[in-house]
Amino acid sequence: MLTRWGVPLFTMGLAIIAVSAELTTFDQPTPAPVWAYLVALLTSATLFARTRWPVPVAVVILALCLGYHLLGYPGQGPAFALVVVVFSIPKAGRLAWSLPVGMAVGPVWSVIPTLPPHPVSWLDWAVLSPMLGMITIAVIGAVVTVSARQTAAEHAAQAAETRAEIARDIHDVLAHTVAAITVQSNLALDAIDDDPEIARSAVRRVRDLARAATPQLRHSLLQLRDDGRPEQPQPTLELIGRVLDDARAAGFQVTEDIEPVRGRLGPVTELTAARIVQEAVTNVVRHSGGGRLTCNISTDEDSLSLEILDDGSRMPGPEGLGIAGMRERAAALGGIVEAGRTSYGYRVHASIPIAPRGAAT
Repeated sequence: MLTRWGVPLFTMGLAIIAVSAELTTFDQPTPAPVWAYLVALLTSATLFARTRWPVPVAVVILALCLGYHLLGYPGQGPAFALVVVVFSIPKAGRLAWSLPVGMAVGPVWSVIPTLPPHPVSWLDWAVLSPMLGMITIAVIGAVVTVSARQTAAEHAAQAAETRAEIARDIHDVLAHTVAAITVQSNLALDAIDDDPEIARSAVRRVRDLARAATPQLRHSLLQLRDDGRPEQPQPTLELIGRVLDDARAAGFQVTEDIEPVRGRLGPVTELTAARIVQEAVTNVVRHSGGGRLTCNISTDEDSLSLEILDDGSRMPGPEGLGIAGMRERAAALGGIVEAGRTSYGYRVHASIPIAPRGAAT
């Protein structure tokens, strides 16, 4: 709002000062000064429309400057507005046409002072300097426009990647929670008549799962809202322990061999590892049809290795969003995810660099 009003008003002030100086120093008769000041006000007032119609505004200003000169007023004080509008023209569209149009305004304007009744030489510095200045301003406007567009494109790409990351987080949390709740609900239904205590325990587990998922979902959804709220802590490797406990509660025999790696990993790597394990274990609980699950986590000199195995006998269907999300998470850090059947069951293996290429931590 300040730029929208401030630029025209500031230009208006400069134009009035310039017209006043020209009329004061000119030693020949001129029409009534009031019309000169009116032209200065009109040229500056057109700048309010410069962002929407910069080329028509430039044409109107040129016409007013021509009339100002032909009426017999000295100099070109009202032409200050042209300097502003030529900066705006490159923003009007593709630079292939907008930049040449903006640069052409200066040479077109330079014709006006060379016309009667007070002609000035083309090579007069009072003509040449403003013309070159307008051309330069048009080029600067093009450079600023290109830079702004590149910055906007980068921000849009960052926003898209952030939203994709949030979507993967929401998918992981919901998929794991819904799968675990489904298992516990079925257990409660099966046991409600024969063993009410087991049913109550399963229902309590459902309640705990919902409570645990709520803050994670709230955190992910708040990230989609740019309301300045403080960011909540991201999940860490501690999430893996809770995920494996959920698998045990679902009736799986879980074997884990987890090497202590905290302190060696950045927060982004920890989050990625935790989410990959969460998604892999969720897939086992939902789809494997087995009863055993093995989770191995280890590191070597420069990478973190994650392995989740099950003894399920079901043939896997087409890869869904879960495995695709795991691959995307690992690839973002320069790692890989391999998933497929083995002679034992189904295996998911991820290798993630401890110092990821190009990843912010």
